[in-house]
Amino acid sequence: MEVLEGIMRVPDRSLKSVGYVCEATSEPPKTADDPVYGDPYATGFFVSLPCESPQLRDQEMYYFVTAKHVATDLKDRHIFFLVNKKGGGTTHRVFANSESWFIHPTDDNADVAVIQVALSPQLVDIGVIEVEQFARPDRMKKLNIGIGDEVHSIGLFSAVPGEESVTPIVRFGNVSMMGTEKIQTDLGFTEMYLIEARSIGGMSGSPVFVRPTFVFRVPAKDGSTELAFVAGKGDTLLGMAQGHWDIREEEINKSSFTQDRKRGVNYGIALVVPAFKIYETLYQPELKEMRKRLEESIIKQQGTAPGSDSPKDGGNKTFTQADFEDALKRASRKMSGQK
Repeated sequence: MEVLEGIMRVPDRSLKSVGYVCEATSEPPKTADDPVYGDPYATGFFVSLPCESPQLRDQEMYYFVTAKHVATDLKDRHIFFLVNKKGGGTTHRVFANSESWFIHPTDDNADVAVIQVALSPQLVDIGVIEVEQFARPDRMKKLNIGIGDEVHSIGLFSAVPGEESVTPIVRFGNVSMMGTEKIQTDLGFTEMYLIEARSIGGMSGSPVFVRPTFVFRVPAKDGSTELAFVAGKGDTLLGMAQGHWDIREEEINKSSFTQDRKRGVNYGIALVVPAFKIYETLYQPELKEMRKRLEESIIKQQGTAPGSDSPKDGGNKTFTQADFEDALKRASRKMSGQK
């Protein structure tokens, strides 16, 4: 049997897209090279957005995405993001402005928070989810994504977080409910997807991917054809895991009940924040303006003339990680990112 190198049941890039949100148990480091110690608390994942300036058409901006309730729970605490390091081991060297979490601009009940980060490709061993992979309405229609399609989520298994590396657990299920109805969560009613998959502590903020079902006809011996169903590629981001669907045990047989994530009976149903909610959060006006200022700063430091694709005379088009982090810090200070 031929084995194709690099082909996995879950794409390598998807497995590497996650990082752990950790609460530090040590004093904040004085320098970026100082070690940080802490306990993994929840999951998040990295997404990339293409730069909009023609001069930066080959560069991207990166964000770390997690659940809003995770960011809220850890407010005013020293946190860091733990990712795998190239060559082995882990690193916390993911620069982010800890005061710049952004939530959904109009839906207070949407359980999503994002923060802009700077990544060093020479240091961190991660994969990023491109915004084109989001299951927005046009992509869902094109791939015919719907109820019954297979899903898998990738996140922290608190019992075995990994000592030497970020080693996430993968959980499988299928789409159980999606539509225009708002679903009750502990944050309130909002648009959510329901998937048939158990959720555990630590999986909050995990990316949830969907494999669209492909339907085609298979010829039979008698000349007729029969329908066949095959799961397609799993690189479409359905959304983000919020948590499992629970109800109070005393209300289990009632026709109406109150969802209770902390003290309920796990129904084997998990809540998923739709990818379009994450998209709307990333493309809210304040973040777009922040990216615009950052791009302008980058172009200025590169010495690229406005409206030109090449540096000015004597300019250097190389833009180092240190340059990016410095520009990101300045842009963050100019914008009031705290939501």
